[in-house]
Amino acid sequence: MDDSTGEMNLLHYLSRTQIQLPSRDNLMTSNGLGDHEVLWNLMENAILSASPSVTSDYVLVVNYHADINRLAFWRPGDLNWTNIEMNNLGAVMGMNYYKGKFYYVTARGEFWVFEVPGPATPKPNAVEQHLLYWSEDDIFLQHSVQYYLVELSDKLLFITRFAHYPELHRYKTYKFKVFEVDVIKGELKEEDEIKTLGDSAIFLGFNTGTCSIDSSKFPGIKPNYIYFTDDWYDKFSYFDGAGRDMGAYNFEDGEVESIYPGLSLSHISPPTWIIPSQIM
Repeated sequence: MDDSTGEMNLLHYLSRTQIQLPSRDNLMTSNGLGDHEVLWNLMENAILSASPSVTSDYVLVVNYHADINRLAFWRPGDLNWTNIEMNNLGAVMGMNYYKGKFYYVTARGEFWVFEVPGPATPKPNAVEQHLLYWSEDDIFLQHSVQYYLVELSDKLLFITRFAHYPELHRYKTYKFKVFEVDVIKGELKEEDEIKTLGDSAIFLGFNTGTCSIDSSKFPGIKPNYIYFTDDWYDKFSYFDGAGRDMGAYNFEDGEVESIYPGLSLSHISPPTWIIPSQIM
């Protein structure tokens, strides 16, 4: 996005292919917001229902922060962004597209689900959301946690990342917990914590779509590991930038291993993951 003009594009950062999107001003107007420059903060998440490289039948959902956390969608052929009314109490923390529906979890433990029809269908005037589940687990009352939704082995997983502060403004991830979301019953299997990822590895990060892969297909990737980059975006402005909290979490023994010698810091975009087989 061009901060000076508000022009927005969907960019494939390897091929440099760009798809023009309606502008930031259009996005803000879709929500009835007034002073765009004052209210706009940042784009937090963007989720695609399918790869634009293989089909034009896809939906783009964005989560951005203006006055509050907000959602909107766009489809090929749409001239404008369409606002998605939100009834949740907490900020959006993790999103995923799973079996034809969009899911997200909030900082208050709410699990929401909604559908957006593809561009072959007339644009709906409103998108109805459903509260799938509301967890009262203490995990949602803790500080220094991040939440993710990841698809693995045909299941939707809820992952919590824990960090501590050994020094002022120095943060360090030390643990992950993984649970399955039962989308049929509408519940989180909180009593059945997942203890192994099998041959799979999971990749997490702020500017990366959370994903899982079969480690046997990628030499050098260790099975039963969670690889993570720095995504504590509220700390990005500290000192010389973010990128300190990276590593590989061994799901078997709970140890965090180094994956990069030295530091790669940025105030805007700390290190991110690239999936070799995924093209736009």
